[in-house]
Amino acid sequence: MARMAFVVLLLVCCMAPPARAGEPEPVTLSVDFDKEMGPVSPRTGFLGGLRDEFADELIQPLNPSLWRIGHQFRGRIKSGLTGAIGRVEKLGAAYKLVMSDLIGCGPAKGKKWEEFDWANYEADVKKLVTETGKAAATVIWEPVNEPDISHKPIERYYELYGHAFKALREAEKDAQICGPGFAFPSYEKYQAFLNYCRDNKLECNYLAWHYTGWDPNWPEQAKWKLGKMREFLKEYPEQKIKEIHCDEWGAGPKKPGRLHPGLAVIWFYYLENVYPVERACRANWGDEDDYLGGIVTPKGEPYPVYHVYRLYAAAKGQTRVESSGNSKSLACLASKSADRREILLGSVEKSARPVTLELKERAMPKYNVQVRLIPNTNLDKPLVDAEIPAFKDFTVEQQGETLRINLPKVEENQAYHVVLTK
Repeated sequence: MARMAFVVLLLVCCMAPPARAGEPEPVTLSVDFDKEMGPVSPRTGFLGGLRDEFADELIQPLNPSLWRIGHQFRGRIKSGLTGAIGRVEKLGAAYKLVMSDLIGCGPAKGKKWEEFDWANYEADVKKLVTETGKAAATVIWEPVNEPDISHKPIERYYELYGHAFKALREAEKDAQICGPGFAFPSYEKYQAFLNYCRDNKLECNYLAWHYTGWDPNWPEQAKWKLGKMREFLKEYPEQKIKEIHCDEWGAGPKKPGRLHPGLAVIWFYYLENVYPVERACRANWGDEDDYLGGIVTPKGEPYPVYHVYRLYAAAKGQTRVESSGNSKSLACLASKSADRREILLGSVEKSARPVTLELKERAMPKYNVQVRLIPNTNLDKPLVDAEIPAFKDFTVEQQGETLRINLPKVEENQAYHVVLTK
């Protein structure tokens, strides 16, 4: 009995000390650099926000993968639609063209749906295809913006989609078409649409959903089952679905506020791991958001959150590795290359708390650890890269194949960039 009591006492003494009364509990996020998840493909993109005055040197570090632009090129891109498409593709992104911004998508006011001139609509589609020139085969064509709002009953949109698909393929045999970007998405709504496509022998090369609130966890809470949408790629082979997109994320006009560094990290984590999508666009609601989704000033000066985009996008070409312990309020994304390891961490926790990054790797070398802090202060003031503070108040413990980096006080809306080099 005495021996047993000694063992119990020893175990208790070896445990991490509990948080003091009133102090938030410490959190551990684990990263396993040996569990590879494939190449890093940043979910950076924008709804509108492109301007001639923004130099490529400002945008290229963000490695945008998608740009969804309907009428927003007008007055901003002097070379017009073809110039906007050319610039976006030069930046390495796909261009999604919102057709309903440029041509009609239903009868004129006062007219009945039954009176809609389908022959004239198909002619307008073909004319738009002609105007895009050679880019018609690379553009992603989206017939209607948020059809669950504009087309009631939704079967009217189904009918229009069929005519749009027919006209697109007659004008350009390789034209790619995007299905409905529902404003209020759900698994069942997309399933019903795809059943219509299957019954009518229509393709849907891309699926998309919209969500315009701050909270990345809201679709999960609302039980929209967006992560389950990946099942459609196998269930509907004849529709030739290539990718799933989130075409709008971020707050709407009645929910003001600037995107914070910590929240941006959590959104990127959700877009990669919880929903997940191949490409995504930051919503653009005009005013300050009208400039690359509000991450730069009207003059193109970077706000703090711009650097979260940049550091996240800079991992392109590396290998994404598994991380665990993430939540709706604290998350990290990790990647590796031959001689470099990176972690981007963000928090929206209301209370500051200690965070430990527990890193695992076979034959863990002696890494040089550097940490930078994208602050949660002065969010409305530009911040250049050279002014991002180096964070020194951390400790490192290494034991065999495990390395622990202890951050003593991670605050709400902060983001941390951790780099390990040999």
